[in-house]
Amino acid sequence: MFVYGSQYYRRPQPDEHWEQDLSRMADMGFNTVKVWPMWNNCHLDEDEFDFEAVRNFIENAADHDLQVHISVVLENAPHWLAERHPEARYTDQDGVQVDLQARPNTPSGGWPGLCLNHEPIHEHGERFLRALGSEFADVDAVAHYATWDEAHFEPNKYYPEKRFCYCEACESSFVEWVRNRYGTLESVNDAWEWTLTDWDQIKPPRYFGGYPRHLDWLRFRLDNHQELMQWRASVLREAAPNSTIRAHGIGGNLGDIVHRFNDDWESATTVEEWGTSSFPGTLEGIASNDDIGSELTRQLITLDVARGAAQGRRFWQTELQGGHLTGGTGEDLWGLTRGSVPTSSEMALWNWNALMSGAKGILYWQYRPEILGPESPGFGLVRRDGEPTERTAVAERFATLVTDHDELEAADPVQGDLAIGLISEAPLFNYVAEQDVDQFRRTVHGAYRALWDANYQIDFAKPRQFDEYDLVYLPFPLLCTEDQAEAFRDYVADGGTLITDGTPAVYAGTGHTFSRAPGYELEDVFGAKLVESRYVGDHQLELMGAPVEAAGRRDVYELTNGNSLGQWTDGGVGAVQNDYGSGTAITVGTLCGLAAGSGDRDRAPESLCELVSTFGLDPRVRVDHRAIRARIHEYDDGYVLYVINTSASSKRTTISVDALVDGVTKTLGDVAVVTDTDGFDVVVEGRAGGAIVI
Repeated sequence: MFVYGSQYYRRPQPDEHWEQDLSRMADMGFNTVKVWPMWNNCHLDEDEFDFEAVRNFIENAADHDLQVHISVVLENAPHWLAERHPEARYTDQDGVQVDLQARPNTPSGGWPGLCLNHEPIHEHGERFLRALGSEFADVDAVAHYATWDEAHFEPNKYYPEKRFCYCEACESSFVEWVRNRYGTLESVNDAWEWTLTDWDQIKPPRYFGGYPRHLDWLRFRLDNHQELMQWRASVLREAAPNSTIRAHGIGGNLGDIVHRFNDDWESATTVEEWGTSSFPGTLEGIASNDDIGSELTRQLITLDVARGAAQGRRFWQTELQGGHLTGGTGEDLWGLTRGSVPTSSEMALWNWNALMSGAKGILYWQYRPEILGPESPGFGLVRRDGEPTERTAVAERFATLVTDHDELEAADPVQGDLAIGLISEAPLFNYVAEQDVDQFRRTVHGAYRALWDANYQIDFAKPRQFDEYDLVYLPFPLLCTEDQAEAFRDYVADGGTLITDGTPAVYAGTGHTFSRAPGYELEDVFGAKLVESRYVGDHQLELMGAPVEAAGRRDVYELTNGNSLGQWTDGGVGAVQNDYGSGTAITVGTLCGLAAGSGDRDRAPESLCELVSTFGLDPRVRVDHRAIRARIHEYDDGYVLYVINTSASSKRTTISVDALVDGVTKTLGDVAVVTDTDGFDVVVEGRAGGAIVI
């Protein structure tokens, strides 16, 4: 079943409207409603739980044939638990503890929870998980449990100037993690370049400075997050064995991994289904801009990252913005300041984006506007009195669409023309070196935008997935581990084409600079060695016949076995191609993706796409109008071709798709096929989308 519905229940919640709202949801074609049983509202004492309100709501939902998705929230701890264990409050780098409070996403208090590395907190959290799972284990309407709603570490997000957590339990856990990683103090000293004489001397870094210890601290935090993900899933799976266990990440999950400690690829392995949130309300001036392609791309990249992280699992658009933004999200809105109300065109495009990405479920955040805190009265599909809006009409149309056309659920995106490769060390290193992840984030986004503008179908992949693709574009590989370097070598040797956006392995996994780069003996793979990194300035790299502005780095190479692909304007080789084994390795001495996302937006994307085309492939789906985007899905009985128009006016264009021979079965949405001979001549309405079933 394609899941379509909305978030609804979370304290505070006006129960007098349940019958009206649930009835209308069912009439709109919704099949799912999402609820948040808040820990601090339901866990009244050690072994005392109150799920009566949650049960009443679930029974009401079942009466309207709505299945229920229960999201677990441990980021709002009971106040009695904080009072009994004050040592478990989250602690910042200066030793300041955070008291429980109300925040925009938890208006009924208890935020940001308590540190689950403390045994009593972990124990009581497990009691709550087991009680919640057991309470509704035999309720047919409860179809899914989500182990973590927007799985990330919240204190770092809401206090960007601070870093967490430096409580005693976290410090002790870090020491134990270091022991397990290195075994002996001698090995720690070798890796960190320190002179430690006792394990008690190991402390987590509180401020920026050296690389090795800080990198290990971030790795520890990521590992700790995954342990908690696995723990939540295991407890709920045991308590509610008949329900699907799932979770979802948070939009922006590429750039904020070191603040939010959410490596979605690892998190997704703990559950059966994965998803992401998406609040595209920062689309700027949709009423006045002619082409909103770059804004829509920001939503689609979030969805494509979630699809890649799902690694073949079903994935959902688990939170999609339902109304205007308030409450410190989007454009830094807060309290009384509010964003623009999404138009029906925006809502439709967001839905088409989700379908185009391969999502098998869409849940809005949320049905009724918020009623308390800085997020109120935002996000609602309906008005404050529950009356419908033009947005509810869009939601009803798409609920009917996905229900009436089974091929939309059955079809999946064909394997990408190429993959954008991701290594978790990239943002970690950017962070410890620059105190932010701006270069990494903008490099990935710029490369994605350039390739998507050329209508390449893009997947995201970790090194273990590289061998599924003929070509991998790897941004920001400056620091990598020996295992990752070996994966690069094997991928190229076995016939893959690897293009690195920046020189690979300039730094070892510990943070040490290699005396000869690329390190880990990758010089023979890439056919060159790094001679020097020059001041970026306003220099250009003549790459594949087009100038690229230097961005982030300006590396100069000495050729060994490779061939020059580009020269710097002040002399020196700036890009190299080399055949290795059965494949090809290409390294570029500047961050093309970063250049593509700033300055002259046409030059860098042109060179980047020329690289991919020359040494790899052309897009499987070709469109002759830049405002039109298309993506092909496949299922047992045929294909579904999704098409969106990012411009304000109706467009006619020709779409060519490799390996399609059958004619059009039907069209859905705001797209019409004029002819399907030698490609598809189609007309797409302005700021609209559709699907062509083939």
